[in-house]
Amino acid sequence: METLDITMLIGLVLMITALVILYRCARGKSRRQRMNELADTLLSIHDSLELQVRRLETLSGEIASDNEKCSALQYRIGLLQDTVDSLEYRRDELDRDNQSMTRTNNELKRSNAELVEKAARLRDSIAHDEQAICEAEQSIDLLKRIKEGLEIAMSNIPAEEVPYLSQPIFSMGITPSAQNHLAAHGIQYIGDLLRLDEQYLLEIWGVGPATVEKIQAKMDENGVCFGMDAIRVDNRWYRRKTD
Repeated sequence: METLDITMLIGLVLMITALVILYRCARGKSRRQRMNELADTLLSIHDSLELQVRRLETLSGEIASDNEKCSALQYRIGLLQDTVDSLEYRRDELDRDNQSMTRTNNELKRSNAELVEKAARLRDSIAHDEQAICEAEQSIDLLKRIKEGLEIAMSNIPAEEVPYLSQPIFSMGITPSAQNHLAAHGIQYIGDLLRLDEQYLLEIWGVGPATVEKIQAKMDENGVCFGMDAIRVDNRWYRRKTD
């Protein structure tokens, strides 16, 4: 609008200037010449005004186009603002969801820690119970053997002693190193081998296949074997008599 006002002002100034010039020229010339000059001047002014009108129309069109662009931009700005508002609302929802999930995660962590602690206590309790059961079974087995030993000693159970089982383990001719490794596992007498097997001996560090083969050969030579039913009384082994 300011550009349109300036253009109109320039047109008015041009018209006034032309009239002043015509007036000054008319004072010293003939009427016909003044009329011709006035006509020429008016024609020039008319052409100038038409040019200004065309420029004004062009400018008006540009202004209208700019207004349309401005309206379109404002519309797009409104859409963008709506999108921004929607995204901010969604962001707030996600923040709330994230906080809720964080609280839930913390609760799950606390619950998991409690469960792990309870599981550890339960595992320790089971291990303790298993140890107690194992010790009880060992005690029962020991009591059974003591009972059988007493019955053998009182001649209530027919049995015969196996002197070979009472010999120390080194009498089998194995290396001192292997003897020490066997002794570390509570194997001091040949009778201690009866409750074992070849696989158990092979799993003892320092006892190789050659040692196990020699032990097996010596046991075969003397008529004893792994798993043989024998009763230990102190450091003496007895075998039930069969009819």
